[in-house]
Amino acid sequence: MLWNLTYADPDRWAEVYAISGKPLPWWKKSGSPRFRLRDGSAELKALVDETADVKWANLQRTQSGAILYFRVRLEVYGVPWNRGDIHVELSACDQDGTLHLRSKDQNVTLAFAPGQLKAVQAFVRDAFGSA
Repeated sequence: MLWNLTYADPDRWAEVYAISGKPLPWWKKSGSPRFRLRDGSAELKALVDETADVKWANLQRTQSGAILYFRVRLEVYGVPWNRGDIHVELSACDQDGTLHLRSKDQNVTLAFAPGQLKAVQAFVRDAFGSA
């Protein structure tokens, strides 16, 4: 499910954290390398196609999974995932690596530079339990 996380609405954040778990403390290095948002569900694609800007995304590790964050215009959107409800597929080739995150509610394809492969593998292993 896609959430508008621009505003500090405690009820909305409680629902997001119910899915993904609470964020880890800052010293736990909970952020991912930067990704390019390549593809997603129809809802996500319609939102991303509103602008011609390159869509950058980051994942934040949480106690039970991760939250994907990205911006469209001045709004911040997020997709919370629980590690038990997600299928992760990581592939790397010469030009770009791809990370596919699939759940019953949302499918997202992220791209990353080949030099980031080890950092992405470590993040995926820590957040979702597989690499």
